[in-house]
Amino acid sequence: MRIQFAYEEHGGIEGERRQEYERLVALTDVAWVAMADAGCTLVNTRPTTLAGILALCRYIEPLFGETDQPDLPDHFDYEDDASAYIPEAFAYVIGRAIEELMKTVQT
Repeated sequence: MRIQFAYEEHGGIEGERRQEYERLVALTDVAWVAMADAGCTLVNTRPTTLAGILALCRYIEPLFGETDQPDLPDHFDYEDDASAYIPEAFAYVIGRAIEELMKTVQT
């Protein structure tokens, strides 16, 4: 959750409070980018074993349950301007992991 937006609504921040606000905005921006990067890495990391695929499926199951869902974005954008909904991205990664395992078994 980005609380800075709620704080911005209270315009008229001046002096030391404004400087502190700007410092906190910069820190939350850095944290937000790091969190987004970590999320993209998580979504795009393909399991390399059947046990890894199972672990990923078990990990994401509660993320898409009807209750207690985390604050996931509706979708995320890739660097090549493509975008995907979160469940779609996980399904793609799982599918690719299974394909890779099948190729290994066939050789």
